[in-house]
Amino acid sequence: MKNINKYIAIVSIGLFSVACMAQEDEAPSAFVYSTYYYCDVATQGDMDDIVAEHEAPVFDKWVEDGKLMAWGYYEHYTGGRWRRLQYHVSSSMEDALNNQNAIFNEIYSDNAEAGQARADACYGHDDYIWAAGQGSGPPETAPAVSLSTYHVCSLTGQQRADEIFAEVYAPKLDELVKKGDIAGWGWNEHRLGGRYRRLGIITGADHASVVAANGQVIQHVNQNHSALAQEFSDICRSHTDYLWDTGS
Repeated sequence: MKNINKYIAIVSIGLFSVACMAQEDEAPSAFVYSTYYYCDVATQGDMDDIVAEHEAPVFDKWVEDGKLMAWGYYEHYTGGRWRRLQYHVSSSMEDALNNQNAIFNEIYSDNAEAGQARADACYGHDDYIWAAGQGSGPPETAPAVSLSTYHVCSLTGQQRADEIFAEVYAPKLDELVKKGDIAGWGWNEHRLGGRYRRLGIITGADHASVVAANGQVIQHVNQNHSALAQEFSDICRSHTDYLWDTGS
């Protein structure tokens, strides 16, 4: 795969910045349009090359021009059926939707051959739009790994889950950031897409460290806030974990 570290670093810093602002303002300040791809393992490398050659320069330019806040492209390490994740960040829901259409028209309207090669590399996808919710500040260096936990939650209880997360999970995550055990964390809210209603993110230097940190947080909350842990589990009854490699 061609070197795409440059834009991964840009988006990693950008995402944590907007998550932090959303927490302070108590309203979404950024919307993340995320596309999760189903790819054949034999052809997913072709997708990586296409993104690096045809898409990365355009996405980078959009960020530099202020049309996008950030963007990124991640590779599956372990988890479910999604093999690749691409996302871009906008300041409003409307912009997120419009930018998705506009940027791909710019890239592929005069390059049908590359567009077809892209479709051949990954045969399907799921789209989500996440509103940036709670989160840490920007990391000093771009994290290499992201542990993403996709929660299935009750529609009537999901705001209460946000409150519980802020009260008992977030402080422990902040402690781990301060200690240097993880690079950062985020808690994003569903705005459009499939069945997952909340997205928890822990980033760090390697797979083992983010998995260990996640275990520490769960253990801490279960031992010290058991009633709230049970209430959270009653609202968000199931989840799917993914480990993503960011390319950094």
